[in-house]
Amino acid sequence: MKSLISKSSTEKWDPALPLTMEGGPFDRGPGLRSIAAFYSDGRMLVSKSHLNNPEILSLAAEAEMEGYPAAQVEPVDISVITQCYMAAASTVMSVRDDARMRREVVDLVGKLAKRRASDIHIVVGEGSTQVRARIDGLMEHVSEWPPEYGHSFCAAAFAMADASDVNYQPYEYQAARVSNRNDLRLPEGVISLRLQFNPTTYGGRALIIRLLYSASEKDSGDISQLGFSPEQIEDFEYLRAKPYGINIVAGPTGHGKSTTLTRNIQAILQENNFNIAVFTVEDPPEYPIPGAVQMPVVNASSTEERSEAFTKAIAASLRSNPDRIMIGEIRDGASAKLAFEAAMTGHQVWTTLHSNDAITIPFRMRDLSVEDYKLTDPTLLTGMISQRLVRKLCKNCCRPVIDGDEIPYGLMGRLDEAGVTVESMRLRNPLGCEVCGKGNGYAGRGVVAEIILPDEGFMEWVRKNNKAEAENYWLSQLGGRNMTEHMLDRVSIGDVDPNDAEKIVGQLVRPKRV
Repeated sequence: MKSLISKSSTEKWDPALPLTMEGGPFDRGPGLRSIAAFYSDGRMLVSKSHLNNPEILSLAAEAEMEGYPAAQVEPVDISVITQCYMAAASTVMSVRDDARMRREVVDLVGKLAKRRASDIHIVVGEGSTQVRARIDGLMEHVSEWPPEYGHSFCAAAFAMADASDVNYQPYEYQAARVSNRNDLRLPEGVISLRLQFNPTTYGGRALIIRLLYSASEKDSGDISQLGFSPEQIEDFEYLRAKPYGINIVAGPTGHGKSTTLTRNIQAILQENNFNIAVFTVEDPPEYPIPGAVQMPVVNASSTEERSEAFTKAIAASLRSNPDRIMIGEIRDGASAKLAFEAAMTGHQVWTTLHSNDAITIPFRMRDLSVEDYKLTDPTLLTGMISQRLVRKLCKNCCRPVIDGDEIPYGLMGRLDEAGVTVESMRLRNPLGCEVCGKGNGYAGRGVVAEIILPDEGFMEWVRKNNKAEAENYWLSQLGGRNMTEHMLDRVSIGDVDPNDAEKIVGQLVRPKRV
């Protein structure tokens, strides 16, 4: 239905609405509406006492000339006609409300996108709807709505999706995606939204909206802007140059794994002048990657179906003559085995995994039933990366440490032992400034990470299932530096407030190397 108020008979019209309603193609005023209702399928409901009214006969003739079916007159009581127009008015109001609510969704996203929110949480309860947003990693209260409005907001967000289940189920777990397209323009800089709907107690609903932003053209394929150290950037360049092997990026949800993966795939394409075949399997695709064939996994109605569809897509990518494959996530044993199969046949694979740190990755793969001879082969499992995001201080308004009480005594002792001087540290300015413009003293988030490039000696400890010795070998024999050390580097250059650092990586203690 293009419009409910168009007077053009050539436009599509909702067959449930009378053509003679106010604003319809055959709107003849309230006088005719009091005695007749004419529909696009030719049905004409006419008051029993007005069957021979000249205006009725004239309308029927005019409609037939306009190409509508010949009028099929149905004599009815006048109360039936009144009910027809009341129902039509209700339908029109519902459509208008839905359009208005969709605008409300876009407006809220636009408002919070200006603050670079990563997620919006709408939680509908019995008495109210709470709206919060995650900005620079922290949840902030945004608004409070009536519960009815919250339920309507959730339904409208689902209706906007271009990848979702067929029907909205208010009491089921559902996922969906909203993308930029001709009939829907998301706010500037936002390329898509990932929606997760969760039922809550007492008939409530929780909607979490993940905002995915477009990278500027100059940043495409550039991981240096993400916060990796120069040594880590060299490690990525080494891994990208290999034509084979699996490289796994691990970390918690919402800590930038997909961005790191996407930037590296973009870099691979650029470094090869786009003369290679790159296939991605994602559930669903988050960022557009020009030059890659992106294969979505959508419209699965259950976890089992989604897993099966994901596995089929990976298998299809292997049959598609690829040079590089990106798998959005290793989610089960089947996808893990296919990823290793791809590496064994000479392909390079990039993927993500939920794991606490890099050293855990091969042990996690063992849990997914990958055979030891595969996961302990350093020519197959070539790179293990773990990362988290930490809030970066605004360089314009961050301030030096003036009072020792500004940093807890225990933390100050650990920093001193790690070799971080008070003079080099900087603290957040809670008032903010015109540069950060948020009144919180932060300038977005950056990566703290660790990268393991395993060799045969490292893998020998993995074969023996000795995680502690594997970690010690990495740190002492391979020159590894863990995430805590990367965080200490960022604190020591005044990039991260030391009070924030331990919330991300735990106590700031350098590892012992033996």
